[in-house]
Amino acid sequence: MLLEFEVAPMGTDWVATMLAARNDARAKWRTDKVSLGYRRRSDLVVVSHFVPELRVAETLLRVGGRPCVVGLGSVFFDEWIEADYDRWSFSRGHIDHGWGCAFRGVGHDHLVSRRWLDFGPWRTIRLPDDTTFVQFHDLGITDPAEAYAVAKVGHERMGVSYTGGFIQQIDQWMLDDAKGAYTAHDRTLHVVVADGVEVPQLRMLNAATLRRHYRLNPGEPEPVEHIRFVFVHEGQARAHLHELWLRELECWVHDARGLRRLDADYHPTPTPPDWARRLDASSG
Repeated sequence: MLLEFEVAPMGTDWVATMLAARNDARAKWRTDKVSLGYRRRSDLVVVSHFVPELRVAETLLRVGGRPCVVGLGSVFFDEWIEADYDRWSFSRGHIDHGWGCAFRGVGHDHLVSRRWLDFGPWRTIRLPDDTTFVQFHDLGITDPAEAYAVAKVGHERMGVSYTGGFIQQIDQWMLDDAKGAYTAHDRTLHVVVADGVEVPQLRMLNAATLRRHYRLNPGEPEPVEHIRFVFVHEGQARAHLHELWLRELECWVHDARGLRRLDADYHPTPTPPDWARRLDASSG
């Protein structure tokens, strides 16, 4: 066991010992193949299991029954590092994305919206106990480069990135990037977008982060439950509609026809990649 990064004996009451740590504690078993980490000043508990290859059913059994966010490393871990590929993860101690990830319960709240799960370049599997499993590539692929080529777009969308949908943590600069006019009666933030201005996906992510911040801190003034992006041209609004909808951010247009909401009547159909449809067909 490590307490404040110093070696300490691991007694029978090791859980209490970890919880009493001022800052950081870590326990390890089986020659460092399994570890559990705890940081008092954050909401983070890290569980690591170093196994070179896992199949879907085996991994899901290891997730357990508690709310969580789980990252599953690559079956080509060494090859991807040696090739110096770009890599993404959930950060904060998570392993780089590999062949899958999973969410359970309130672990889903780290996503900008649950809509995100059905509209990515991956395979989505719904499981009991409010568990969602996301697979980034077919495990039948034996070539590391091919596996990476299939998975990398999903890694970026499901990782910490400018176009991603995962909320890792909340920093002040993120909240400052999502400013607008607030109306208290409906707890709505109104973000007016000037003519010709493009809203980057990073700003959408920061808007969703601000919303999560107030949901986690209901006692703060001006709580934000809804965020409304208002455009001055319908074409401009529709160019942003899908990405806003994915994040449950409202999309409005205010032009000569008046103020109108576009996202309420928007109902896109998921289009999973061919390999994911093939696996679903073979398993069903």
